[in-house]
Amino acid sequence: MADDIFLLDTNIISNASKQKPHPVIASWLAAQTRLAIPFAAILEVETGIIEKQKSDPIKAEQLWEWLDAVLDTEFEYPLPTPQVARVLAKLICCRPLTHLWFANPNADRRKPGQDLFIAAIAIVYDMPVATLNVRDFEQIDDYFRLPGVYNPAFDVWAVPRRTDRTSARENAAIMVA
Repeated sequence: MADDIFLLDTNIISNASKQKPHPVIASWLAAQTRLAIPFAAILEVETGIIEKQKSDPIKAEQLWEWLDAVLDTEFEYPLPTPQVARVLAKLICCRPLTHLWFANPNADRRKPGQDLFIAAIAIVYDMPVATLNVRDFEQIDDYFRLPGVYNPAFDVWAVPRRTDRTSARENAAIMVA
């Protein structure tokens, strides 16, 4: 959709920081007129840089300079409003999605996962998610209708773009963890 604004998952943003970013993704990003970065993705990138600082402070400083340059460009930043908090609370309390609370639940040092937060922003602002890892968002869509999930590396809509904002599943009983 020509006028769509895509909500970028962390892996799309992180790909752009590589010395040799995926050429298809770089080309896709350059062709977009409107992109949004959710707070949760910025948080994940910042956390990754802080972890990198422990092992390679020079690389971490380079990544912070890169991130500052990215954030100085013309992206949109959807606010985490009370409505986002309400949707996020529903997502967090959905028992089948509890495995998404942590980015890697089996790691020794678990980090909070941000896919549920990104999904809440996508739902409230009606923005399709652009991601390289569609699996988690497909699972979220099984319980809470997402406005679309797109993988630009393969030019595939894993969850078709939806323009209707109402969903029976959003209003259904919630399975609390």
